[in-house]
Amino acid sequence: MSPNTWVIEMPTQKARSHPYPRRISPYRMPVLTRDAFSRDAPPMPARSHDHPVFEDIRTILSVLKASGLMPIYEQVSDYEVGPPTKTNEFYSFFVRGVVHALTIFNVYSLFTPISAQLFFSYRETDNVNQWIELLLCILTYTLTVFVCARNTTSMLRIMNEILQLDEEVRRQFGANLSQNFGFSVKFLVGIAACQAYIIVLKIYAVQGEITPTSYILLAFYGIQNGLTATYIVFASALLRIVYIRFHFINQLLNGYTYGQQHKRKEGGARARRQRGDVNPNVNPALMEHFPEDSLFIYRMHNKLLRIYKGINDCCNLILVSFLGYSFYTVTTNCYNLFVQITGKGMVSPNILQWCFAWICLHVSLLALLSRSCGLTTTEANATSQILARVYAKSKEYQNIIDKFLTKSIKQEVQFTAYGFFAIDNSTLFKIFSAVTTYLVILIQFKQLEDSKVEDPVPAHT
Repeated sequence: MSPNTWVIEMPTQKARSHPYPRRISPYRMPVLTRDAFSRDAPPMPARSHDHPVFEDIRTILSVLKASGLMPIYEQVSDYEVGPPTKTNEFYSFFVRGVVHALTIFNVYSLFTPISAQLFFSYRETDNVNQWIELLLCILTYTLTVFVCARNTTSMLRIMNEILQLDEEVRRQFGANLSQNFGFSVKFLVGIAACQAYIIVLKIYAVQGEITPTSYILLAFYGIQNGLTATYIVFASALLRIVYIRFHFINQLLNGYTYGQQHKRKEGGARARRQRGDVNPNVNPALMEHFPEDSLFIYRMHNKLLRIYKGINDCCNLILVSFLGYSFYTVTTNCYNLFVQITGKGMVSPNILQWCFAWICLHVSLLALLSRSCGLTTTEANATSQILARVYAKSKEYQNIIDKFLTKSIKQEVQFTAYGFFAIDNSTLFKIFSAVTTYLVILIQFKQLEDSKVEDPVPAHT
């Protein structure tokens, strides 16, 4: 199954005896893809698991819990999680303390000659670039740890709101929303392999015997990069979860538009046209449930917007730091590739592999983040557009739609990096445009430096 394909799981016979009253929506189908409903597909067998949502990303959650970036929460019920116990809270506090101690040690090492053997290059200015890159990595991870510790309660609240929203969907429509989040595991494996490969390249590039301090600096450097990248994948997975639920309510609304009704009642609509009905596109049997569905959809949409904003508030500082770090890393490694390819000396395979590994890692993370933010933002804004198409179908329910459209006009839904700029599908293009600009500036400085070396100023007698 594709990572972008999601299903609505039909309840079993045992689940149908649930004490809560619910009405099965005429638009709920056994299998739902991003494009349309499939009415003829057989029902999917229900799975029994404690957390229908977060069970799919349990691997990445386990990594974040072990590293102290996520609280080790307690399960209260199938649709609720509670705060961590005192023991788990102490464990997270201890891990964060060790992280901050190592951070202080590594920052101190960067300002001493001990770390000089980790820098290899042909120019002193390139050594400064690598030093700044290491410092940005430490800063990004330290900020990630601080923000995660501060937002522990907020993150648990977001998870509970998602679980409660899924419970309401199950009560109303008897459906469980789930998705195959295989992309998160693939990214975890790729991040671990890439960081291990980069550390091996760095060790082989060091001249002479490596000191214990350098080993500690290298190991913690790889852990910092890996965990920061893992948190970015986790944020993208959360956004994908929100995207699925926005898409669900949009598909419900699509059932009231002309396109969906025309497919279902094409023959009846043709007969009504022949009779000269005023509005042959509306099926009264379908529209009679619109008030009930619309109230649920509006409530669900508002909750999703609150969750969407909560994720943004929890991640915005981390995103600003990570995007800055990624931008600097991609720029310096592209510059190093240019120096290696156009240089007069021998090309170093070690440096080429190092640069390609960093570029592939950061570009893939930026692409994942941009796509997840873009899909969720587009789907959140699409609700008002779909309702606008429903508006003309029946005058009886226009007052209901008016209230939602009036509110939607005043709401600007976008995922931002602490308000500095929006993150969407165009972010990756904007970053590469900026990288190209700064790369040209660095190349010009390099050419100026080379010209001064080749044409030294004659000494005065």
